Amino acid sequence: MTARLVPTLVLLAWALLLVAWVMGNPPFAAPDEADHYVRAVGMSEGHLIGTPDPSARLGVTPREIAFTAKEARIVSLPRGLDPVPFTCELGPGERSAACLNTADPDPPPVMRVSSVGNYQPLPYLLPAIAVRAGSSPPSSLRLGRAAEALTAFGLLAIAVFALYDAASPLLSLLGLLLAVTPMALFCAAILNDSATEIAGALAFFSCLLRLGRPPPVRARWWALTATSGAILALSRSASPAWLVLALLIAVVWSGPRTFARRWTDGWPPRVTAGVLVLAVALNLVWEGFYGTHLAPETTQLHAGLVAGAHEWWRALPELIGKFGYLEVRLPLIIPIAWFGLVLAMLAAAGVVADRRERVLLTIVVAVGLAGPVVFYALLIRPTGGGLQGRHVLPILVAVPLLAGEILSRHRDRARAVWLRPLALAIPAAVTVMQADAWYVNAKRYAVGGSGPEWFLGRAAWAPPGGWWMWLAATALAGICLAALGLVARGSSPRPSG
Repeated sequence: MTARLVPTLVLLAWALLLVAWVMGNPPFAAPDEADHYVRAVGMSEGHLIGTPDPSARLGVTPREIAFTAKEARIVSLPRGLDPVPFTCELGPGERSAACLNTADPDPPPVMRVSSVGNYQPLPYLLPAIAVRAGSSPPSSLRLGRAAEALTAFGLLAIAVFALYDAASPLLSLLGLLLAVTPMALFCAAILNDSATEIAGALAFFSCLLRLGRPPPVRARWWALTATSGAILALSRSASPAWLVLALLIAVVWSGPRTFARRWTDGWPPRVTAGVLVLAVALNLVWEGFYGTHLAPETTQLHAGLVAGAHEWWRALPELIGKFGYLEVRLPLIIPIAWFGLVLAMLAAAGVVADRRERVLLTIVVAVGLAGPVVFYALLIRPTGGGLQGRHVLPILVAVPLLAGEILSRHRDRARAVWLRPLALAIPAAVTVMQADAWYVNAKRYAVGGSGPEWFLGRAAWAPPGGWWMWLAATALAGICLAALGLVARGSSPRPSG
């Protein structure tokens, strides 16, 4: 009974944090959220893709403007759904969101241009249904966010139960606790396509690790692998690449012969493989018809790699959390501490891993460090945009997940003298940092960057229900995560095998 509390507490904590993010983050205070919202409204009107607008000038640099002109689509917004009046707090500076208090809640019909108008439609299907139930742009957006968060939560639940091992409940989920960073939950609670991509990657890689455990493998894990993999593949332009990389890691993890035998033994794995191939094909078909047809930048590759190294260093903290339009920064101690926990887990996994696992873990870490640099040099630099942590997070989650699986697999080799402190430290630290991340963002919009640290009772802007309600939800989520340490004391890991 005690062991079963672990996944319940983890999912309850994430559910509470997602609700707090959905409600506590101001309307459209997220990267390109107004554009994603316009995309969802357009689909709610029955338009799979809007009208091209080559004259659009969205972006900062000439190269970025030229690139976004290929993505821009004109969408007709009905009365009461125009987001522009509620984007007043966006942009540079550290103003509060007080201007939202006087925005027009019933704007007239208008034509708007979305810079994400040609993005894959799957992430917008549920939000498109939800946004029409709102009575104003903020309420419509929050319903769209809730639909996105519900999808992400379902995928996170798949990840939890795929990795959960009753023989070692908390240890089997430590990697997942570190993979689901505050940035992952922030993205899951805003209207954007990164929500399904990151959550889909977490679920898909977790299912691949489950399939790599000793047989028998139940049919439901093949079904969940197919579902999460298809969602991942249909989320964004680069998503098929993340799916293929995850499969390559799984091949080495299980061994090529074992992997091939397991994926051809019976109809469930064969159907799963067919679904994944079909999903990737659909993504490529969409890109063929509506994509921007970006050619990799191979000229001046050395300059691109140098610039990519700088971009990657700048974007590293975004893996843990950088909110708003990437101007709401966490205290530096939080990303440092989070990365420190990941390094501690990697070191622990390296100690107990066998030779092949240690080599694989080293390769995955090396690819995780160098991959974003190459990704930027070849594919991001030609767009004129910058590298964002959320765009590479879908593959980087493999690092803590793989380390956690190695620890769980070889728990009989791990010495309790250092394993138990690690199992207690991670939930406790994650508790503090997840709660602090939400509070930093809330404070920024309640009273502004220079406002008082304790802003309750002084807020210039507050979400529906008031700040106390969502602060209480965040605190309760923290209690659930902190309780994992108490549960761990009552359930000692049983030997593997």
